[in-house]
Parts: sequence; structure tokens; C-alpha cells
Amino acid sequence: MGISEIINSLAMIFIMIIPGVILSKKDMINENQSKGISTIVVNLTWPCLVINAMQIAYSKQTLLNCGYIFIIMLAAFALAFALSYFIVKVIKLKVEEAYLFAFMLVFANTGFIGIPVINALYGKDAVFYASIVEMVNDIFLFTIGIILIQLSAGAKTKINLKGMLTPGMFGIVIGFGLFLFNYRLPGFIGGSIDLIGAATTPLTMLIIGLQLGHINIKELLGDMNLYLLSFMKLLVIPGAVLLLMRFGLGDDSLLAKVTVLEFAMPVAACSTIFSQQYESNVTFATKGVLLSTLFSVITIPIFAILLEL
Repeated sequence: MGISEIINSLAMIFIMIIPGVILSKKDMINENQSKGISTIVVNLTWPCLVINAMQIAYSKQTLLNCGYIFIIMLAAFALAFALSYFIVKVIKLKVEEAYLFAFMLVFANTGFIGIPVINALYGKDAVFYASIVEMVNDIFLFTIGIILIQLSAGAKTKINLKGMLTPGMFGIVIGFGLFLFNYRLPGFIGGSIDLIGAATTPLTMLIIGLQLGHINIKELLGDMNLYLLSFMKLLVIPGAVLLLMRFGLGDDSLLAKVTVLEFAMPVAACSTIFSQQYESNVTFATKGVLLSTLFSVITIPIFAILLEL
């Protein structure tokens, strides 16, 4: 894909955010309605998008690439953890904010934003790899990630494996199972799943617009620690993964593009949800999610273009 095509695709995606901002500012869609749209995406359209993307012919190389993704993600997570440890020591955050900062630096919105963006840029084959990234991400999220959130809240640490039992994860497992057995769904079922999944990108961008429309800009832009978080999350970590893939491994394939872009996504939206659940610093988490999402509108295109050079 050429640079002009990348720019056009991303422009189409991010223009979809504007109606959400307008609807939010005009109070035409309230918070409960926005949550309802999010529920539809998370529980229906997103799993369908993943299942449809995994309707590809089985090959050993594709399976090997899945293992390759796991290794790359281990290296990237190790880098993110090391950076977060160093940063919280230097800026001397409070204990609750330190663990939460680490969580937000490590875990990105690889599913809710990442997969729709990658689908729009690179298509079905890329979503297959993005789904594997999301699966690995969730495994770490509901083990190490949950422990970080619990530590930030001063709660007893306990791994929550049941948290992985989500419609999205079921979609990944079902889709991957169909891939392994090289089974193609009947046309009327596959076609329906394809149509439902196609709604994911516009609905996701609408939701982002609705969230951004509620932002108090002055309040959001007042915490310098969140600027540092966004800088590290959106530029340093994906930049390091890009260097690793391009120069360390000499890989500029579709797999490399997907991996880099997934790490270029903003802070995981579940940061806010988990902070509420375990009574951590919800305000800090919410601001981190929103600020990084706002800046990602600029940084995601930068990496998408760099990957084509």
C-alpha cells in the first residue's frame, strides 16, 4: 500500500470521529446510549469481524507467524515494563499512580481501536494477525495487568482468568479453531458475519467521537505526567518495536506492520473500567485513556506512513 493510500484510508477512519463529537456536544446522544453502542461493538460486531478475518486457508507459515507474534510481544512488554519502572522512579509518582502508570504504559487498545484501524488499512489478512496480538495481550492483561491494578488500589493480588471469557476472546478462539481445521463457514452464515463485522470500524470511531466530545480540555491537559505517558506510549514504545522489526529482524512484512501499529495504539480503555472495579485512581486512568486517544489521531498516521518507507 502506498503512502497516499495510507493517508486516504486513515483520513476516512478519523473523519468518522467528527459526527460523534458533534452528537456529544449537542447532547443528541447521552452517556447511556453511548455505552449501549459500545456494548454492541464489544459483544457483537467486533467478534464477528475477528471470525470473518480468520476465514482464511490454513498454512504452516501463518501458524508459525502466530508464534513469532508471541515472541515479539514478550520483548515489547519487557521493554514497556522496564521503561515504566524507570519513569515512575524518576518522576516519583505516588504508589497508586505508579502501578497505574505502568499498566497504562504496557497495555494498549489493541482490540477496540487497533483491529478496526488495521482492518481499514490492510484488510482481512492483517486482522487475523491483529486478533492473535489481541489474544496474547488479553492473556497478559488478565494476569500481570490485573495484579498491577490491584497493587495500585492497595488490594489483595489475585489473577482473574475468568475475565478472559469475553465475547471477543470467544470470537478469536472460534475463528482460530476454524482456521486450524481449515473449515469455511456456509455462505449465508459467513456473509451475515461479514456484514455485522463491517459495522465495527464506523461504530468504534463514533464512540471515540462521543468520548472526546465530553472532554474538558483545560482539565485534561493539566497533568504533565500524562503527557509523558502519552509520549512514551504513542512514540517511544512503537518506535522501539519498529526498529526491532525493521533493523533487528529485517522484517517489513504485513506481520511486522500489524505488530508495530498495535503497539502504537492508545492506552487500553479497560484502564478506567478496572480502576473503578478495584477502587484505584479512576480520574488518572480516565485522563490517560482520553489524552492518549486524542494524540493517537496524530501518531497512528505517522507510524502507518513510516511503515511504508
